[in-house]
Amino acid sequence: MIIAAFGDSITEARTGILPEEGWDNLLRKALGPSHTLINAGVGGNSAREAAARWERDVLARKPDYILLELGGNNHDPRPGHEARRVGDEEFLEILRKLHASLPANFPAAALTFPPVIDERHQFSPLVPGGKVDEEAESQRRILRDFAAESGWDLLDLHKIFFPRRHELILPDGVHLNAAGNRLLKEKVWELLKKRFPREFEEPGRTDKATSDRKP
Repeated sequence: MIIAAFGDSITEARTGILPEEGWDNLLRKALGPSHTLINAGVGGNSAREAAARWERDVLARKPDYILLELGGNNHDPRPGHEARRVGDEEFLEILRKLHASLPANFPAAALTFPPVIDERHQFSPLVPGGKVDEEAESQRRILRDFAAESGWDLLDLHKIFFPRRHELILPDGVHLNAAGNRLLKEKVWELLKKRFPREFEEPGRTDKATSDRKP
């Protein structure tokens, strides 16, 4: 089967780590040769910027399952970057448009943006009270509600990572370190095995069936 991961730098997994430490390359080893993982993450993308490449980077690849992780770059507080900000209403509208582009009951998962360690993040001085993580929370809630509304799976990375954020996040306060990427890989692997037990009950097992709901 083909799995497409769509998102920003958390999905891309190339900041501050070696390529082999990224969650995607770790997951490819677990998946084996019978399955394909497409990493369509682009660091720095807001939801609007990512949506502009949805058809090219996701739909055109004919995936059987989609992992969508967005929301971390929608509140860029830097002067001169106002035009790239994505408010809550627009974020929800984007999510619904992406969902509407897929066949009915298409299997997908929404991943919330992981925690931001405020005292480490470069944007803290530009955000009221330095609360960068809090700025992202409204859109995490939107993503959680959207997953329930659309019938998508939910992988709540903020909830999973928050208790251990200081050991799993790089000194920049936002990107996952090698240990964080290992945990992300494990959680995605667990999600896949739960969603597709026949395909993933044995690593590298050849699919008995593939989805007929490809976009």
